[in-house]
Amino acid sequence: MTNETPKDRAMNKARSRAWRSALSLGILAALLYVPLIGWGLPHATAPDRVQTFAVDELLPLGPLAEMHNTFVVSKPDRNYGYPWWHYFVLAGAQAPYLAYLKFTGGWDRPETAFPFGLRNPVRALKALTLIGRAVSVLMGAGVVVAAYWFSFILWGHAAGVVTALLTMLNYLMFYFSRTGNTDVPAFFWTALGLVVFARIFRQGLTARRAIWLGIFTGVAIATKDQAVAFFLPLGVALLFRRFHGFAPPAFPFRPLLLGLAASLVAYGICTGMVVDPARHVTHVKYLFFNTERLTSMPFYHPPYPRTLAGFLDLFVALGGAMRQSFTLPVLMAAAAGLVLALKNSRAWLVFLLPLVLNIFLLNILTGVVVVRYFLPFTLLVDAFAAYAVISLRNTRWKLGWVAVLVVLCAWRLALGMDLTYAQWNETRYAASAWLQSNMRPGERIEFFGNQQFMPPLPAEIPSRRIAGRKVWTRESGHGPYLLEYLHREGPEYLAVFPDQTSRPGADFSGDCPPEVYAALVDGSAGYRLAADFPASRLLRGMFQRPALDNPSVSPPVRIFARVRPSPAGAGGVAVGPGV
Repeated sequence: MTNETPKDRAMNKARSRAWRSALSLGILAALLYVPLIGWGLPHATAPDRVQTFAVDELLPLGPLAEMHNTFVVSKPDRNYGYPWWHYFVLAGAQAPYLAYLKFTGGWDRPETAFPFGLRNPVRALKALTLIGRAVSVLMGAGVVVAAYWFSFILWGHAAGVVTALLTMLNYLMFYFSRTGNTDVPAFFWTALGLVVFARIFRQGLTARRAIWLGIFTGVAIATKDQAVAFFLPLGVALLFRRFHGFAPPAFPFRPLLLGLAASLVAYGICTGMVVDPARHVTHVKYLFFNTERLTSMPFYHPPYPRTLAGFLDLFVALGGAMRQSFTLPVLMAAAAGLVLALKNSRAWLVFLLPLVLNIFLLNILTGVVVVRYFLPFTLLVDAFAAYAVISLRNTRWKLGWVAVLVVLCAWRLALGMDLTYAQWNETRYAASAWLQSNMRPGERIEFFGNQQFMPPLPAEIPSRRIAGRKVWTRESGHGPYLLEYLHREGPEYLAVFPDQTSRPGADFSGDCPPEVYAALVDGSAGYRLAADFPASRLLRGMFQRPALDNPSVSPPVRIFARVRPSPAGAGGVAVGPGV
């Protein structure tokens, strides 16, 4: 016999339903993301073939290299591009597999050069990548669970389900939940912080909530620096009366100080400051004062000029990036939901502050637009869209809310399925099969730009950057030299594809001078098109999948074969074998 009241039973029942719903949505998200985590795995048959197809992915060796640099000996050329925390998370996930390899004889001894002491580097690096990507899948599912709880706290169960579905189906979630980039992990910690902030928004600030918000803030920023633009305005908002209902002089100094302390401690630990402070100091130094050490992209994609026309172009690009990130129907629904919320209280504007600060710091000040930076904001946009959808149930259009929900979800699902189709039908796999069928022993293939975008090849097929150039980024004016090289001693085959240095819409790398590409196409370089693998797409027109920041999924691949003189006595010319 218990003293449980009917009200208690109802609350327990609602809480149990909420947990079941959150868990079910998380499992559904994992099932959507996990099938294609094998896309673009490294085929480590040579020292320069250890990367995946995904640009800026930490896997497979980045986490282990950072742990070696942290706890063994620091190399002068280590990667300072990201904070330390997610390297540590991934290395922790990979450690059991390395122990297994060590125990079974698959890993003789740690080495910093290829094949890294591995008996079978091809298999081992694929396994290490899959393990790290499984972490992203789990964190992507965790984002969906957090999206449910965020809207559940603000508007109830129905809003939570709709928000979770919309966030789950964002095509950026499909992509980044299948790779070892830091975007979904940073979103995961940010989403947990948002859940705590929603609780504060509804029920007020307490010491416990402030501490948890501080912890998630510190971990999120220690995963990816851009998270500071998300949490800084929310932290400032806590200074105002709306969030705790105090009456002067009862200002909540203690909870705020505890939250600040928790964030600083979490940030210090998760950036590795307690074990390797120089690493993070250097990262911050490069981030603010020496960005050319972290990226060469401004050379290929210059910022918008600081002119009136430049700012107009920037805001047009911003609008396009937001439409790509969220889809137009969801943006329209979110705008309607925000208007409905503001009718009740202007305090809802607090959820716009992170987006405004993000645009100011990361777009207006820098003059660049990066689509993936908008990923964490999909949860807020989706939440207000969900609020608009469920609000329809209390109007004369109450029968239309299901139709609206279907449109919002179907639009996003179509984009996600198009991305999945492109990953499944990756052009570089087809190009690899063609090369292996047509190249003869001893023949060479070269490429422009980034080796990471090359089709995977067996060890017996050698490849290198055109003319064997080791240092190639930020190079210009090399067209005449490359044309001379192609005529004089060019390889039997050339692979041409776009990479992260390419101009939007271009079919070739920024490392390939336009005059060289034109000479290849018209045949004046001594080459002819031997095989063409166009980008894989399932949908076109208004439902066409938006471009990612890098053409890393199923880019168009063209193989050019050198025109050879015909055998003695024969007329005309011959093209490379198999053409």
